[in-house]
Amino acid sequence: MEFDRRNQTIASHSIWKLSEMEVEFKRNNGYNIVKEGSTMKKIKKVLFFAILLSVLFSFNSFAMKYKDYEYVPPMPSTEKKYDDRALNSRWTWMNDDLCVRFQLTDNGKKADLEKRLQLGLLSRWVDKIDGEWKVMNRQSYSGKWSQSEDGIRSFTFDDYTIPVGVTKVDGVLYAFNTYGELKAGYEYYTAFKTEADGIVKADSAEFTQWLATQYLPDCTSHE
Repeated sequence: MEFDRRNQTIASHSIWKLSEMEVEFKRNNGYNIVKEGSTMKKIKKVLFFAILLSVLFSFNSFAMKYKDYEYVPPMPSTEKKYDDRALNSRWTWMNDDLCVRFQLTDNGKKADLEKRLQLGLLSRWVDKIDGEWKVMNRQSYSGKWSQSEDGIRSFTFDDYTIPVGVTKVDGVLYAFNTYGELKAGYEYYTAFKTEADGIVKADSAEFTQWLATQYLPDCTSHE
């Protein structure tokens, strides 16, 4: 019996010690968890405020940039001219409501521009009017003739655009290349090419039908 009591006492003491150790373990781990959780919360707060300040600073910089340096799109009157004219961008009217910016070799055709336009490869003439960006409409149908040292005649409208392809000027049909020039050998329609004067002389039924579908406003020249 004495032996059993002694064993019970030892067992009770062991259980008490284990319970005490468990409580201590839980307390310590609970403290560590709380401490760790508190530390993470502080880190998250610091990161949040850092990101917020970064976003606000970036937004203010962006706003200041476009307030001080407002974007100005290219337009016919402001195009830069290079010594190598192949680098120059030109502008032409596709219709009364659409003027496009392009670069093509001098033997290109207006049909080439139409294909590029359908693919979204050409910029349009836009300007800021009353605080809103708007696609420009044609206002000028008059322009001037000029002649190079080589004797090549060219035409430029008063809005700094040029004619491309078959164009009516002073009641006469001319075929202009992509530089607004009249040059011999320019093919303005299949199998039909210009002579040095650039005057359109094709008169086939097929050409006449095609011509009826083209944009041909009555343009005039002045000195």
